[in-house]
Amino acid sequence: MNIKDVANCAGVSISTVSRVINNTAKVSEDARKRVEAVLKETGYRPNSLARELQQNKTYTIGVLICVTELSMSSLSQSINAITDVLKANNYNIMLANSRYHADEELSIFNTFKEKRVDGILYFAAGFAKKHYAMLKNYKIPIVMIGQKSNYIDMPYVIHDDFYAAKTATEYLIQMGHQDIGFIGLPDYDEAAGLERKRGYRLAHEVHNLTLNPSRMTEGDFSIESGYEAMKILLKNPSDRPTAVFATTDFMAIGAISCANEMGLKVPDDISVMGFDDVHVSAFYQPPLTTIHTDTHAVGTKAAELLLSLMDKENPNKITKYVASYSLIERGSVRPI
Repeated sequence: MNIKDVANCAGVSISTVSRVINNTAKVSEDARKRVEAVLKETGYRPNSLARELQQNKTYTIGVLICVTELSMSSLSQSINAITDVLKANNYNIMLANSRYHADEELSIFNTFKEKRVDGILYFAAGFAKKHYAMLKNYKIPIVMIGQKSNYIDMPYVIHDDFYAAKTATEYLIQMGHQDIGFIGLPDYDEAAGLERKRGYRLAHEVHNLTLNPSRMTEGDFSIESGYEAMKILLKNPSDRPTAVFATTDFMAIGAISCANEMGLKVPDDISVMGFDDVHVSAFYQPPLTTIHTDTHAVGTKAAELLLSLMDKENPNKITKYVASYSLIERGSVRPI
């Protein structure tokens, strides 16, 4: 079976079959249905390499993530959404993980270029000078996810980390808590680290609460780091916070485990708030009060934005998107 056979079976010209397969020009609805019926019945697939050479496209999108362990990340829903959108548009994915190593990221960008990917979805964690030097002259379309840069005008899809963290902290304040511990992330992660910390700080300023630096600790996204950070916050039994805001759910889960081990009951003795609303949060004990971020919408919007950037005939003028968030009340926080 070849394209000529498909044309004969459908009763159309070879050029009509080509236009249907590659979606390069308009054909009548009747002709399209006949061609698609033959393609489905015969299982015919065009030579992908020939199509790529003809169109100067590889139909491959590079996806660069920066996580220590994907199974412990809230990125999975975004990646699933990206996969669905790109698959529906006949694109494959080349997935790479830098594990927060800047030099590895630069190497991955070079690999993407060598493999001639058509576009890149970049789950950025932070930027160094070497990033700016490389990205400034990079010719492949890129959409950043989770971060935005003040130095390079690049399309992005982000969460509102700053206001979401402020909302989380204010919720604890409204529940009567004035001594709120904080388990954050390093500032090199501008969104999850710096922006969420800024939101926590601003909530204290707005409500005229004294910010105690000794109440601020740091983790690395993992359950273990949340456990260790909580140990620091609870080291003095006579001087402990009444609530703790952990800027990822996994760190919040680690914090609850630490509190339990030290004989404290959550939320009776201490409240714990998370961020991300990962799947396990609703089933942990107690179920975790958290900030829900629409990671599926982020993945969908990012993939759609990249496709529009690569469409030279119908370019999308909207290049920035901020996803919504909501506060999910469960059982790990109580008023005092």
